[in-house]
Amino acid sequence: MPGLAGNEEGQVMASFEVVKRGGGSVYCLRDESSGASACILPSYGFNLFDLCLPVRGEPRRVIQAAEGFAESPSHPARSGVPILFPYPNRVRGARFSFGGKEYLLPQQKPPHAIHGFALDANWDVIDHGADRASAFVAGRFQISRNAPDRLGAWPADAILEARYTLSGAGITLQWTVENPSSQVLPYGFGIHPYFYLPFRRGGRLEATRITLPASTYWVLEDCLPTGEVRAVPPELDFRNGRPRLGLSLDHVFSGLDYEGGWGICRLVDLEENASLTIRFDRGFRELVVFTPAGQDDVIAIEPYTQTTDAINLATKAIDGGLRLLAPGRSETLTIVFETADACQDAKKVRAAI
Repeated sequence: MPGLAGNEEGQVMASFEVVKRGGGSVYCLRDESSGASACILPSYGFNLFDLCLPVRGEPRRVIQAAEGFAESPSHPARSGVPILFPYPNRVRGARFSFGGKEYLLPQQKPPHAIHGFALDANWDVIDHGADRASAFVAGRFQISRNAPDRLGAWPADAILEARYTLSGAGITLQWTVENPSSQVLPYGFGIHPYFYLPFRRGGRLEATRITLPASTYWVLEDCLPTGEVRAVPPELDFRNGRPRLGLSLDHVFSGLDYEGGWGICRLVDLEENASLTIRFDRGFRELVVFTPAGQDDVIAIEPYTQTTDAINLATKAIDGGLRLLAPGRSETLTIVFETADACQDAKKVRAAI
């Protein structure tokens, strides 16, 4: 089911297509002017599992996913762009108290819960199309509809709508959280994307730079925050850029700086003289950074609205970023991934080293 959109002269600029893969439908977006493309699997967490953006005039795969993910999806937090909702990362002991009631969660990471209910659910597609400048697809997840077995494990029902728009050298990811219930909705949101760096397979790790706008980090014990926040030491200070080479990270950063209302992370490949920018709005106050073992050319940059286990920290009067949404209200969050060539990003990082 293809769709096309062109400019006034009739030249095709953006397109979308729905294709069958492994018994499911994959929604493919394409920008003809830049060669950028994006593929989303709604039936398994609305996962953006294949993203190609232009680097030096050539579309490059910038997101890692397991081979054959669309045909046989598994391990939902290890491929593409997993969506973490209504809580990102771990909840200690898979239990918490809210409003005077105790809740028990599935132990996806025994003895803890991890990453919420949406990342492996079958989402509903609610819109898709293309116009002169972009192609898009929109999906909807509701606990009571798409994960009804989890409804009793959370204080309120919740709706999460996603809209992914591909245009030029970037893709805009926008999510709207709605509270359709008569109770206050506590929630946290995050994503868990795996980015390639260097951009060319086999590229030099020492010729890469990672910049993060974080001045503090949460102290963790067994991957859970103690409640203490410290200033970043030199080895965890990425504000002026550090190479991917030799990094071993699984940290929750905070104290984020925002440029013009945006938190900005940059992955820079000095050999290619190009960068990938991860830009997120002020709704995101924490940043998880993870380097998977044995994969030196991959790094996870994960914007979160809260720290790990924020719902339990709240019972100790520790502000971990837990959000409370009143009945009938909604909030919108936005992240943008975008590549640039011969960019000021690379020049800025070179000047700082």
